[in-house]
Amino acid sequence: MIRKIAYIGFGELGNQVSLFLKQAFPGDINEVYFDDNLFSTQQQNSFPFSKYTDQQFDSYDFYICLGYKNLELKTKILSEMKTAGKKLPHFIHPSAIINPTAAIGDGVIIYPGCNIDQHVILEDGVLLNNSVTVSHNSIIGKSSFLAPGVVISGNVKIGKENFIGSGTVVSNNTELGDNVITGIGTVITKSVIAGSSVIGNPMKILTEKIKLK
Repeated sequence: MIRKIAYIGFGELGNQVSLFLKQAFPGDINEVYFDDNLFSTQQQNSFPFSKYTDQQFDSYDFYICLGYKNLELKTKILSEMKTAGKKLPHFIHPSAIINPTAAIGDGVIIYPGCNIDQHVILEDGVLLNNSVTVSHNSIIGKSSFLAPGVVISGNVKIGKENFIGSGTVVSNNTELGDNVITGIGTVITKSVIAGSSVIGNPMKILTEKIKLK
């Protein structure tokens, strides 16, 4: 059986996900790429970014491989794809530990070494990079991107389209609103309102967003 896989965006993140899938599903894979950069170089099986809803690809499993600078766009694409009836499976790396009570949404990607505790909810489009820990009864909102080494303590609620920087620790019983950004190594000790940027230990809330380079 040939497995059909389509990638929306195919930069560094897309290459990583492609490697994971090939390792997890050995055998014949037919890959297509919706990426303007690849299409401009006439890469085989590449198509303009905007063509991902074409009906000719209805039989493919889709993986949205957009990075942390495009989280709002990712949410938009998730909505379009679900409305169009496209297949958006989640991918869990075989080395990740997932409690059977955890709920994993459509299009979620979980990298190696992650640990997802009991009664965790990962909403559609969440990406957990290497070695992220999400403790019990926590909720990670739609299209949020958690960078390597993030630790989410118990009973935490994170809104949609958050970028949680590498090594961030979020303490118990806190809430982060939508579109929050944290810097590397930040320690979150209290709730953070939507649209905030937070850095440091002790945490410091900035009046302007950190620029994502």
